[in-house]
Formats: sequence, C-alpha cells, structure tokens
Amino acid sequence: MKDQGDPLARLADALERLAPAALAPSDWRAAPAYVWDGATARPVDRIEAPGLDLLQGIDRQKAAAAENVLRLARGHAAHDMLLWGARGMGKSALVRSAVLAAQDAEPGRLALVQVATDAVASL
Repeated sequence: MKDQGDPLARLADALERLAPAALAPSDWRAAPAYVWDGATARPVDRIEAPGLDLLQGIDRQKAAAAENVLRLARGHAAHDMLLWGARGMGKSALVRSAVLAAQDAEPGRLALVQVATDAVASL
C-alpha cells in the first residue's frame, strides 16, 4: 500500500474544496447600489433612474416616497413602503429616483440593495 500522506492534511484539503474560504464582507458605503444574490453583495457603480421631476401624474406618491427615503438617509424614522401595481407602472423607477435624490442630498448615507425573490430568506 502506497503512503497517502498526512490524513489530516488530506481531510483539510477536501473540506476546503467543499467549503471555500469566506468572502470578505461588503463595504456597504463603497457604491450607490448593490445586488444581493443570497451569499454576497455585488456593487453597482451607478443607479439608472429618471429624475423625480420626470415622473408625472403621481405627485402625492412621489412626495411620500421621496420624503420617506430621505428620512431614512438622514437617520430618522422611516416607514416600510409597499408599492403595488401592474408590471411596468414605474414602481422600481420611483424607488430608484427617490434613492438618487436622497443620495444627492445626503452623500454616502444610503445604498440601494436589490434582492432577488429567492434570496430574501438569506437576509
């Protein structure tokens, strides 16, 4: 029988292949937005969104969302928001626009995180 080397070293190598080293934690202030995949946060360099002034016909909702996000950026109490409606109605655009406005008013205080439905449990 051939010498297989140190059994503990072989076991450690096998475990490292099964469970690679932990990734470095994300710096949540390094980018304006992130995509959370359930294990890591991928930074997004730029948020694509129209300016709040370009969103028409939703003045009350726009003001409420923008004020709420700005309160959050300033460290004040803010409410959860439930946006509902048909696909393509501008829910995500409103949130992205409100976040951009808050980031302009309070640089470095807020980041947008997109979480896929199947990654919500990992939060």
